[in-house]
Amino acid sequence: MRAKPIIFAAFGLSALTASAQSVTVEGNLPKFMGREITISEPERDAEGFPKGPASVCVQGPPQRQCYTAPKDFGNSPKVTVVQLKKGVPALFFSAASGGVSGWAVHFALLRPDMGNELEDMFALDTTVSNQSQHAFWSDLAISDAQIFVTADYVPELSHYGEHRYMVSSYIWRPPLMFDDVLYILDDRYMTARRYDLGSGADILASEKQEVLARLRRAKAAAEPR
Repeated sequence: MRAKPIIFAAFGLSALTASAQSVTVEGNLPKFMGREITISEPERDAEGFPKGPASVCVQGPPQRQCYTAPKDFGNSPKVTVVQLKKGVPALFFSAASGGVSGWAVHFALLRPDMGNELEDMFALDTTVSNQSQHAFWSDLAISDAQIFVTADYVPELSHYGEHRYMVSSYIWRPPLMFDDVLYILDDRYMTARRYDLGSGADILASEKQEVLARLRRAKAAAEPR
């Protein structure tokens, strides 16, 4: 039986609050492979916008390992533990940029690396806007690891309201030119329908059959005959 998809929506991010100093959040966070997790938020300027990026760390032993978001992604950092497949956990980290009517959300899928860093398993930038949805789906006919899917609006004349969405699917597989295993972009298409996320539309639920059908066709076409 397929696992129930975990769906997250970036729409409706909470308002900014000003802080004079950077803040490290401890407690009420999940543990990762038995290790404590902390999140650090940057200082704020007078208008409440972040003055730098947020970061996430897992504490030792064997050593403290961290990941820092790109510049300006310092708002609303969040982290969850995702089981990519049996025995393979990862940290799913997100942080938003500054903004009032619109902003960007950066994602990273992290695992321990050598030294004091957490490695991002996304081979490409997966940043989306605040008018987006994302999910982890399980479908063993496509991959033995969870599939990461995003739906981000295609800008038109108005910022909010009905839009077409660009749906991107990321699969865990070895890149052609590297020895490591990363999540790579496997498929991307624009929806034929327009959706209004502000009115409660669930883009990924509506497009799920199309997404999975496209991934199955791509896998079948890539398999040797």
